[in-house]
Amino acid sequence: LMVRVEGADRKSFFAVAESPNGIDNFRFWDYPVTMPEDVIPATNIYDMRLTAHEDGWIYGIFCAERHDSKAPAGDLSSATATAAIARTKDLKNWERLPDLKTKSQQRNVVLHPEFVQGKYALYTRPQDGFIDAGSGGGIGWALVDDITRAEVKEEKIIDQRYYHTVKEVKNGEGPHPIKTPKGWLHLAHGVRGCAAGLRYVLYMYMTSLEDPTKLIAAPAGAFMVPEGEERIGDVSNVLFTNGWIADEDGKVFIYYASSDTRMHVATSTIDRLVDYCMNTPADGLSSSASVETLKKLIDKNLLKGIRR
Repeated sequence: LMVRVEGADRKSFFAVAESPNGIDNFRFWDYPVTMPEDVIPATNIYDMRLTAHEDGWIYGIFCAERHDSKAPAGDLSSATATAAIARTKDLKNWERLPDLKTKSQQRNVVLHPEFVQGKYALYTRPQDGFIDAGSGGGIGWALVDDITRAEVKEEKIIDQRYYHTVKEVKNGEGPHPIKTPKGWLHLAHGVRGCAAGLRYVLYMYMTSLEDPTKLIAAPAGAFMVPEGEERIGDVSNVLFTNGWIADEDGKVFIYYASSDTRMHVATSTIDRLVDYCMNTPADGLSSSASVETLKKLIDKNLLKGIRR
């Protein structure tokens, strides 16, 4: 695990925790990650997504937070977020590359594991401010010519935000997608506002193997939500994920955090996750549409003799 650790001084850093089976008995390495600085040092770094790219490097893309230099005097809360990029061969020695250049602030940027049209591909999350997505439409897609001088010149939204859904306020790619025979399997987080504040849940979608920007499956609602003790912590009512592992036998380990306090792992399989994505109805975006979906499911169950 490439863990985000937050000290008592509120500064975050990365540390590697290793397990013999990926489930328990995790042990931290003796020292935290020494991450080289960019030209402009960051005050805080967090939320790394690791991608073993086909170019042979392991890339880590993470959020680099800095105080907003344009903030009025005395405003010590305004901040900026950029996507920081580093690469390594062993998770110990890191080469820091320049931060991603974009027209907007960026968080939750993830590197696609394969070249696309001979270029590096990024999942982005354009946003107007440090917290608010604003005019940012959702999870984006961008091709970059040179990862050592990464710049987003064109950005396409591939997974949009919608009113009164689990991703109304904002959404972001979790780990890089898993390649399956049916398409690219994606795990993301969605955020909505409620009386208790912002609620973070996990959801899934799939894109085409031939065209990774083409949405082919988008099951309605949440895949996982905070339950029980997961709802309580430093920042409550939150599930968040940065990583998953697909073994050769098809088993999937889903690593997620709850309420910025603890780590968890859930297990599934490629087949079950693909089945969930391909056979769960999409969001009809209204109560009446949801009722019609339920009626169709009930009709099918009644034909099979299933009653509750």
